[in-house]
Amino acid sequence: MDPNASRNCLVAGGGGALGRAVVAELLDRGDRVCVPWIVREEAEELRTAHPDAVDDGRLRLSEANATDPDEIAALLDVLRADWGPLWLACSTVGGYAGGTPVAELDDLTEVDRLLTLNLKTAFVVAREGLRHMREDAGRVVLVGARQAVRPGGGDAPYTAAKSGVLALTESLAAELKRTGRTANCVLPGMIDTAANRAAMPDGRHDRWTPPAAIAKVIAWLASDDAWVVSGAGIPVYGDS
Repeated sequence: MDPNASRNCLVAGGGGALGRAVVAELLDRGDRVCVPWIVREEAEELRTAHPDAVDDGRLRLSEANATDPDEIAALLDVLRADWGPLWLACSTVGGYAGGTPVAELDDLTEVDRLLTLNLKTAFVVAREGLRHMREDAGRVVLVGARQAVRPGGGDAPYTAAKSGVLALTESLAAELKRTGRTANCVLPGMIDTAANRAAMPDGRHDRWTPPAAIAKVIAWLASDDAWVVSGAGIPVYGDS
């Protein structure tokens, strides 16, 4: 593939702090990007940040829900008709909750929520993305967490969900072997976002990883140069 050619990318959760950085990095590289599951305020932020990309059609924003395979499939049907096959299926959707030991978790609705946000969305984006790629070219990049390889205590549902993302990545890579498509995930630690700073005002913010730094790793995994890497869970937590 011509390294200068535009690629068609899906970035679920592209309105969040990490997602916005991924969208910006891909647009800077000349790619076309569609962002599903986005709320009005996030959409306005992306439009303001990338007016030229919106005007020339390289950035599309959708309210399609990343937990609903039918909505994502319908969105990708339209994209494929307009843009051609998908190159990158990336999910940055996620959510964290912790502080409660397993034996004290009385309400399992929070467990369901974390599994849906972190694991089901990854599965839906990967499955529908692969169905809309060429059979011999494409990339799946998901977002796990450091807890997938270095579990702690007090956030077992989140850790289980992110461990599932890593296992999903490894399974996908086995299925995609010798097809020209790859599947990888990044494993952030503490990401330096406004929300995290507000939640932990006394944290060592200087050690947290900027979203833009993680976005560069994701963009590299989406590149032609990364064809030799598949099934990896790549630490992107720096000094955090």
